[in-house]
Amino acid sequence: MYIPKDHRFYRFLALLWMALIFWLSSKSNLPAPTLFWGQDKLAHALVFGILGLLFCRSFNPREENLPWNRILLITVLVGAFGCFDEIHQLFVPGREASIWDVAADTFGGLLASLIIWKR
Repeated sequence: MYIPKDHRFYRFLALLWMALIFWLSSKSNLPAPTLFWGQDKLAHALVFGILGLLFCRSFNPREENLPWNRILLITVLVGAFGCFDEIHQLFVPGREASIWDVAADTFGGLLASLIIWKR
């Protein structure tokens, strides 16, 4: 499968992913079976880790190694969107905001950028 190496493609995907996150956090109830303790934090880290990967590729898709300032920027951007998402959930009936969700979101972004960095 051909995947473009253009940063605009990844920026578009990042915006779509952010819109999906926003839409899902607008739902009052997201049915999910409880499989183990902390699965919601793992889900947050995974979803926001994907956002971090898209951010990594949107800045420079051809770059093999990320500089540390880029890793920090990606982590901050993902964490900021996580904060925005949690604030948004304050206004959704049946949802609540959690600093631990923001921490999991930020960790997902950091982990994603470190994976790209170590690749």
